[in-house]
Amino acid sequence: MVLQKLSKPIFSSKSIRVFAVKSSEPGLRVSTPKKLFKLAVNRNKIKRQIKNIFQKNNLYQNDVIFVVMVFTPFLSLSYKEASFEICKAVKS
Repeated sequence: MVLQKLSKPIFSSKSIRVFAVKSSEPGLRVSTPKKLFKLAVNRNKIKRQIKNIFQKNNLYQNDVIFVVMVFTPFLSLSYKEASFEICKAVKS
């Protein structure tokens, strides 16, 4: 699957930016840049958290792939705060 150029984000904050791309099947892509998160442990933890939030809250939608770009302030968020922010982003 090839993603086209990303248009305007559907949600943007200091810690995350969420894009919605039309596709034939639902999905999730998480971008955690190595430049911002040096340790693979941190990058993998962030990806697991975001995937878990999507699964627990049933945020997957038909025919849409969500692309989540993560920035440095995300590490300072608790799990509840991150969950609230992602739910707010996807449901808006």
